[in-house]
Parts: sequence; C-alpha cells; structure tokens
Amino acid sequence: MSDKKIEYIESWTRSPFDEKIILEAKTILKEFESGKNSPEIEGYTVPLEFGTGGIRGVIGNGIGRMNLYTVGRAALGFSKYLVKKSNKPLLIIACDSRRMSREFTNTTAKVAASLGIRVKIFKEVTPTPMLSYAIRYYKATGGVVITASHNPPEYNGFKAYLADGGQLVSPDDKKIISLINEITDWNEIPVNKINPSEKSLISYVEKKVFDEYKKKVKLSHVFNKKIKSETRKKLKIVYSPLHGTGGVYMKELLNSLGYKNVFLVPEQSKPNGEFPTVKFPNPEEKEALVLCEKTAKEKNAEIFIATDPDADRLGIGVRNALGEYVLLNGNQVGSIMAAYLCERAKHTKSKTKPVLCKTIVTTDLQERIAKKNSVELKNVLTGFKFIAEEMAKIDKNPKKKFLFGGEESYGYLPVDFVRDKDSLSSAVLILEILCEKKDLLQYLDEIYLKYGLFMESLKSITLKGESGKQKIFDSLELLRKTDLIGKTIGNRKIVSFLDYKNKIVKGAAKKNSLNSFPISDVIQLELGGNAKLTIRPSGTEPKVKIYSSFMYEGKIQFVSELASKKKVLLDEIKEAETQFLKIAELNG
Repeated sequence: MSDKKIEYIESWTRSPFDEKIILEAKTILKEFESGKNSPEIEGYTVPLEFGTGGIRGVIGNGIGRMNLYTVGRAALGFSKYLVKKSNKPLLIIACDSRRMSREFTNTTAKVAASLGIRVKIFKEVTPTPMLSYAIRYYKATGGVVITASHNPPEYNGFKAYLADGGQLVSPDDKKIISLINEITDWNEIPVNKINPSEKSLISYVEKKVFDEYKKKVKLSHVFNKKIKSETRKKLKIVYSPLHGTGGVYMKELLNSLGYKNVFLVPEQSKPNGEFPTVKFPNPEEKEALVLCEKTAKEKNAEIFIATDPDADRLGIGVRNALGEYVLLNGNQVGSIMAAYLCERAKHTKSKTKPVLCKTIVTTDLQERIAKKNSVELKNVLTGFKFIAEEMAKIDKNPKKKFLFGGEESYGYLPVDFVRDKDSLSSAVLILEILCEKKDLLQYLDEIYLKYGLFMESLKSITLKGESGKQKIFDSLELLRKTDLIGKTIGNRKIVSFLDYKNKIVKGAAKKNSLNSFPISDVIQLELGGNAKLTIRPSGTEPKVKIYSSFMYEGKIQFVSELASKKKVLLDEIKEAETQFLKIAELNG
C-alpha cells in the first residue's frame, strides 16, 4: 500500500504540473517517507473515490483533492462513456456559486468537447433540479453539476447524470467508474484552454428551458387551481438561497404563480461561495436560518423558506399562533406533502395507481399515510438516485403514476418531469398547502392523530481520515457479529436485524425483504411498536449516520395530548441512540 501511495505522490512531481505543485508534491513525499501523517499528505495519497454520484472533496492539489486534474479525470471517463452511448452525444453542465465552480465547469466542457461531444452550459449559477430538467428537455445524453451541496466553502464536487435526468445507478455507474480508473496518466487530461474547434461545440442553455419548467409546474398537481389568486397574493413569504443558486429562480417561479409578496433575505440573496453569514450553508442547521427568521419577523411573514447552495434541499419555518417561528424537519415537511397529495389522490378518479417513494431511513409515517389512502409505497435505499430509478420503472408501467418522492434529509420531489430532489416545485407545493390549510402546524397535528404519532432523530458522528474510515468499518462489522435479536434498546425489544450489505435478515422480518435492494453498507434494526434504528456511513462526508424513527405505542385522541407524547418519544429516542452507540462502540 505504501508503494502505491508513493506512486500517487510521485505522479505529481513531474509534467504536466507546474513548478509550485511539483515542489509541494516533493515536500509531501519527503514527509510521507519519514512516517508523518496529515490531511495534506492524505490529499496526495488517498484518492477521491468516484462513488455512484460522482466525486466530492476539499479543493487542493493531489489525487485526493478537488482540482482541475481530478475533475478533468472524472470528466474524461464520463465523456468516454457518453461517446459509447450515443453517436451524437450532448452534455449539459451547471454549477453553483462555490470556489472553482466556473473553472471546473470549463474544464469539464473542454474535456467533453475534445472528444467531439456537444456541450450546453448554464450561463449563470443554477439549481441542480434545473440541470436534471434541462437534460430531459434537450434529450441530452448526460449532465454534470459542479457542486458540493451544503458542505463548507473549502469543498466542491462533480455530480454526473444520464439521459433520464437521474444520477448514476447500476450498471452504468460501474462502467463509468471503470473508465475513470483506467486513466492513470495526468498528461492524458486536456486542461488547457478551449481551442476554436472545441468552442464551436459549446453553447449556452437558453432561457426557454426555465420558462417551460414554470409552465409544467403550473400544469402539475402541485398547483391547486381551486385556490383563489387573492390568497396567494396576500401570503407573505421570506426566502433565502443561503448565498447559493436559488435566488433568481425561486423568486421568478413564485411570482409567476401569483405569489407576489416574496422577500429575499438581503444578506444572503446573492451567490457567494464563501457563505459569509453561515457556518454551514445547510437548511437542516438551525444556525443557518437565523437571518431567515429575523427577516420573517420584520416582514411579518407567515412562512420562511431556505434552500442549500445548489437549491435541491428545502427547509422551512412556520409562524405559530403566538407569532413565533417553528422549524419543521425533513420528515415532517415530507409527511405534510405526502399526506396532502395522497389524500387528494384518493378522491381523484384515475385509471392509474399513484406511487409514493421514500428512502428506508425516512419516517414510516409516510408508509401509513400511503396505505390508508390506497397509494402504493416503494421503499428505496438512501440517495435520490434510487427514487429516480424507481420513477423510470413507473414510466414504463401504464397502470402506475408517480405521485411524490422524499427523503428525511430535506429532499422532496412532487413532480414527474425532474429526476432529482427539487426545492423549487417543493416550495410551490408547501405554499399551496399553506394557502389551502391555513395552518401547517395544525395540519401536521391532524396527520399525527389520523395516521399515528412518529418522532425521528438523526445523529451524525464525524470521523475523518483513514483512521475514521476504519473506525466506521469496525463499528458496523461489530454490529454484524453481535446477536442482537431479543435484546432491549430503550423500552423496546429488537425484533428484526437487516444487513443490506450481506443480504442477511434475522428475526421477524421477511427473509426475502432485502431481495429488491442493491447491496449497500447499511444495518437496520426493527424494534417493537413500529420503531427503527438505522446506521450507515455517509456517501459524501467523513461521517457515520444513525437514524431513529419511533412511533408512540399508546392511543392519542386529542391534539392537546400531542406535546407531552412527543416529549416521551424524543426522550426514548435519545436513550435508544445512546445505547445503540454503546453497542456499536461509537460512544467515545
């Protein structure tokens, strides 16, 4: 392994790299050979892995960092695959507001054009869902978005899509990864300026793409024609793109649908890859929404909305009866959307069966919602690409139609003409629900009373570097070797053990319950009384994630009972997490 790492470093000590990089690489080589270890050394010795979505990492030099060469390598392998897929390949490229995003965009375009691929680039920073839509609009062979989603400023990423507008899934992912891994000579990657013949292959995405997207949203089930236009006009909405791509798009979309009182958070309205007002530009983080709440109070808004830098995730805060703003998590927002659409579908005459898709770590409240409204439910692995894959199957079945897809990590898709989570159409849907129901918090309570009270939690443990990866691996292997059936966590017994990696099922769960899932490094425990604990390594960050979803076991008749029962559940979840981490030896 050391020989391979030396090889990685040495490849940066010669052409095509400049003197500054060569000197840095030689210094890193000396430090590595002397036995030192550091993040800088790992940047040269631990390659960025092209996962099933793409690559993401810290910007810097070396095979383990995001730079023109690692991005160019990913682009070259992907472009070689597109050439195999089509005689006249077309690639669409979008990017967010991050450091190096435009440079990585140009490199990707240059690499693709060097192989004779036609390229269309979004002129301005663009939401990821618009990239997905544009691929479908142009009937392109594939797409790339340069983004690191909600990561800190020092990160960037390269995310690849195929012709359906969805991220890479099997078998394409393995073929593309293989083509990338075959590229071992950095001189093979064309990162110099675009020449005239290549320039003729590159053009910009036209504005009509977004215009068509807006029309489709208005014609979809997201837009409720029964709501009076005056209701939309009166609604006061505060929106923050968190220095990302959503600002112009969100405001224009909402205005076009009759929402005229849309106020952008002034300090966060413009694209800025340094994200100066937040520690993490993530709508899942309460700290990121402080300025949203401040502006909402100033404007006396009924709701505030925030999206992450590439505008695929959506977070909201809703004003309650006391004039305070309540943050709703991804499971709650997704369940409101799911209930609303399922309840409407139940009362809509149709020859096709509606299908709701969710990930295995998303609340099972949505499963109960679907069942009670005669909507088919499909559980998929974590990652929106699996929802997109399911949508492709639904497209081929004339007896079914896609209704809604969602995941607990603030990603939702209520339309069938995009193949990735979409904060734009999701924002429209949540506002339409607010217009009709008047009070989202009251509607959520009604959902709990009707379908069951569920509370959820996500605990992330950051474990950086190779030692961190090993610790995560060891913890999951320990769980696999431990006989957990019948043991008690919190007040509940473990009734089922599901290992998605080795396709092992123990306990009460059906033995074939994992057959339809791809292999994935996930362990899920099912506990008595409709509760689950799930553990998996993050696919994009140096973290291990523990997801909890617990249903209250007793009867609840009145809204006034919910507050105390929620506290009981959350206390139980906290205790269960502590015990679970101890079993996995992740408690310190």
